[in-house]
Amino acid sequence: MTYDWQDTLLGEGDLARRAAAMVPRMLAHPAVTLDQVSRLRGHIDDCIGRLGILLVEMQNAEADQVFVEAARTIRDAWQSLAHKAAERARLFEIGFVDVRPTLSDSKDQGVATH
Repeated sequence: MTYDWQDTLLGEGDLARRAAAMVPRMLAHPAVTLDQVSRLRGHIDDCIGRLGILLVEMQNAEADQVFVEAARTIRDAWQSLAHKAAERARLFEIGFVDVRPTLSDSKDQGVATH
């Protein structure tokens, strides 16, 4: 059974590492939408839930503590990403608006754009 835990954790760890590299870039992208952030949060929450179930299964099976700790570490990585996504969503919710003037703003106000 040890191999099963190890194999599962290797896959979960790989997924978490790839997400840790990609999610912050996605959240920082200026064109990201609230819908995209919300869907991302849902996927991250699914991963956290999956790790929670895995942890319960491992504890019930009295898996080696090394594997249990590895699963907790992976879950913690997902929780960190969830926090970052929640912060980005909060910016949408509080009405964060980019106030830099755009070309259309200049035309609307009669400002020359030479």
